[in-house]
Amino acid sequence: MNTIKKIYQYAEPNLSSVGWMGFIGFPVYYYIWTYLFPQPYESLWLRATGAILCLGLALRSFVPIKIKKYLPYYYYFTMGFCLPFFFSYMMIMNSYNNVWVMSFTASICLHILLIHETKSLIMQTTISIAIAYFTADYMIGNELKYFIDWMYVPIFLFVYFFGNVFYFRNQVSHETKVSIAKSFGAGIAHEMRNPLSAIKSSLEIIQSVFNESHPSQSVPAYTIEQHNVQMVNDMICDMHNIVDSANETINLLLTSIDQNRIPTSTFKMYSVDEITRHAIHSFSYKNPVDRLAVTVTTNNDFRFLGSDILLKYAFYNLLKNAFYYQNNENFRIDISIRSQKKCNQITVRDNGSGIDPQHLQDIFKDFYTHGKHGGYGLGLPFCRRIMEAVGGKIECSSVLGEWTEFTLSFPKEFSPEMKKLKEELIHSKSLLYIGNESAVCHRLKKQAQQMGFSIETVTLPEAIERNEYEFEFDMVMIDLDQIDQRWDYLTVLESLLHFSEARLHYLYNSKNHYPINIERYLSVYPLEVSQIIQDSTVTLYQLFFELDEKIEADKNVIPLRRERVEKYILIVDDNHSVRNLTAMLLEKQGYHVLQASNGQEALGTIETHTVDLILMDIEMPVLDGIETTSTIRSSQKPYRHIPILGHTGDSNTPTLKRIQDSGMNDYIIKPADTENLLGKLANWI
Repeated sequence: MNTIKKIYQYAEPNLSSVGWMGFIGFPVYYYIWTYLFPQPYESLWLRATGAILCLGLALRSFVPIKIKKYLPYYYYFTMGFCLPFFFSYMMIMNSYNNVWVMSFTASICLHILLIHETKSLIMQTTISIAIAYFTADYMIGNELKYFIDWMYVPIFLFVYFFGNVFYFRNQVSHETKVSIAKSFGAGIAHEMRNPLSAIKSSLEIIQSVFNESHPSQSVPAYTIEQHNVQMVNDMICDMHNIVDSANETINLLLTSIDQNRIPTSTFKMYSVDEITRHAIHSFSYKNPVDRLAVTVTTNNDFRFLGSDILLKYAFYNLLKNAFYYQNNENFRIDISIRSQKKCNQITVRDNGSGIDPQHLQDIFKDFYTHGKHGGYGLGLPFCRRIMEAVGGKIECSSVLGEWTEFTLSFPKEFSPEMKKLKEELIHSKSLLYIGNESAVCHRLKKQAQQMGFSIETVTLPEAIERNEYEFEFDMVMIDLDQIDQRWDYLTVLESLLHFSEARLHYLYNSKNHYPINIERYLSVYPLEVSQIIQDSTVTLYQLFFELDEKIEADKNVIPLRRERVEKYILIVDDNHSVRNLTAMLLEKQGYHVLQASNGQEALGTIETHTVDLILMDIEMPVLDGIETTSTIRSSQKPYRHIPILGHTGDSNTPTLKRIQDSGMNDYIIKPADTENLLGKLANWI
């Protein structure tokens, strides 16, 4: 089933063309082979069936959402009927004449292109031809002149075999190039995170020094004028923003490696005004004066369902293009945000060189560039895909030598288009309910059936038997009233949820009190049971799509645990700057810090020192973090139980899987801010 879905996903961009060609081609060739060049046998009902099946592919975008999940199987059946079955059947019925032998050979080539997976192709071909033979035998019986003409079989096998071999080689070559590109992008991201981590750690130290008071000293060791202090603090804030912007760039690099597919799993509701102003503030201007050329006018702010990072990327691309083509000293960019009657819009207008009308229709095509050095022609096409993914569109109008205006249109928040987008996206959402059967559980199951998201229910004892990677859901709900007083199990469960990126909700009743002690740095959002029972549809849509950071744990119901300090931490990292700066941060918090530059040194340190926690880099010379962790865990010495946190700049799934498999307890992505770093440490010490 997964293979069929993969085949459909691969063919999907061309399915409209395939569908319309089949819908038109089947009746057209019926006329050709019946009246222009008559053949011994023609079947109107077979051709009509093939045409109708192809029409279904051409009109697949109009299929109801609940049925769309079956389209891969419909496509697989249609290709089997329209290609190997139809052409082999017609060839047999027409006694292997030249027209149908050539037609069947041509259908083999098309079949290889549309069903690119070899095993599925062979299985589908074998079954389809077998059915064709039996059908022909039933229809004609003894009157069938040639049931199998063995003279043509070697030719057909040759086409199938070598067509698959050459196509497979091209596919492997393509996938290898894609893999290299992804590895290259991931490598760049990893290498960028180390210096960024050092910069961020330096900033934290500088800021802590300036904010530090010395009440025991009657005379300060040094004095700085107030305006200089303010200036340094402003610089620190700007540097923080630069680091955050660089991290966003890394995330965008990893996201846009495959520009044909926009990831929609993390779509949330965002304020356009807020994202616009953040994008303008964080954009990398070549000249500080350029920032003054950009103005924002918000007539009516609105919200959109999408990705903040992707929309900011669209802004970055439009700003970069506008500044590149500026042609006068009074250059300016005016951004306007307004809510129209039928849609919401952002317009980005500049008074630059403009675009020639003959080039205007091509600017959203892949790899199209005009008069721009160093560009690849992928920015504007990717912007178009971003807007299409959020249910909107991007248009451009321009007057050469005067101005250019891009209009980004979004569906209104409560419009049918927005409702349709949410209905499509929610089919990809997943929820894990942990607890016994209850009214809440039944309500969630009913809503899953009606709304289309997937749900899995497990009891608390079943949940703690899972591995960390088995909690990869969009949302995890733990019903505190349905865990049978097994509060110690809840503590075990919390330790398993650190690797999950799911939004974690504790369902509670405001009339009850729970003897729990949630791990302080585990992000938990409380949810009153009555919200699920009384208004479950609205609540679930909000939980899946609203980015509400204002929800906080009720400290009276979910008490927080204090940090533990004065412990020994071993930092293992081959980057001297990162190691020293991290050590300074931890020592200021009261921790005792030991250092090692590789895994071999780390093993020697834990042999001679008592260590409460190890902060382990992944890629190091001599002995890397994965090998070192495996060695520690496989030893029979007391230190085999030391909590080990991976410290890495690579957040790709294979790397995180290696971290888990090695025996590490948790991980921290570089560069980590102070709160996140200390939170993780406090959680495990």
